[in-house]
Amino acid sequence: MSQPSKQFPEIKQLSFEHMTFRYDNSAPVFEDVSFDLPTDQYVWIRSLHTGAGRSTLLQIMAGLAPITAGKYSINDKNVGDMSFEEFLPYRLSIGYSFDFGGLLHNQSLYDNMMLPLLYHKLCTPVEAERKVKMYMQELGILRYKDQRPSAVQGSVRKIACLLRPLLMSPQLLLLDDPSLGLGQEVVLKYFDLIQDLRRDGLAKHVYISTFDEKLMGLLEHQEVFIDNGQLHATSDGYEKKVVSL
Repeated sequence: MSQPSKQFPEIKQLSFEHMTFRYDNSAPVFEDVSFDLPTDQYVWIRSLHTGAGRSTLLQIMAGLAPITAGKYSINDKNVGDMSFEEFLPYRLSIGYSFDFGGLLHNQSLYDNMMLPLLYHKLCTPVEAERKVKMYMQELGILRYKDQRPSAVQGSVRKIACLLRPLLMSPQLLLLDDPSLGLGQEVVLKYFDLIQDLRRDGLAKHVYISTFDEKLMGLLEHQEVFIDNGQLHATSDGYEKKVVSL
């Protein structure tokens, strides 16, 4: 599979230093967190309950949610100190899957998936078309390519949201509830596509926020556990169950 025509800085290190994040007029989601995030593997973002900050953590890592205090660093460079132009090469190396969102509703699914490749000139139009059609075919949504997001069922929109970051050939892939609302066969095919990228030296760092123990039981991974606004490398006190799909 072809890599992007542009070369971006290699992402080697991700860390927080005294990081605090809060939404306006609310209690902190994260408070004074100092933590080196695992790299070069699948990482399961876990919590005991919803609302603990799993999705927020992924948004922070993608640079979509600026932290309130402290530092979020990529390769020991503080993201908060970067200009838009300085962060852009890193942003284009990060694939982020919104949960049922992020698609332009006045564009077809095909155009939605082509847009980032063409706008950022990551490959030629011919290569972009080949990749988009191949990925849509692999997960069974090519027949919907000319439909707008509002005209297709939720599972089709979900698949489009999951495929779009893979098309960017990311180094860092952030997945928010990737299996939610999808059948087992589609989920397995999707992770086969990720494995193809990893064999090509891409998608080195894959962070998955999910409660799906069956899915994570299939992947060799490390865990990051969120509890009371802090990050922990193990899920002490959380009963670990590994089962097969």
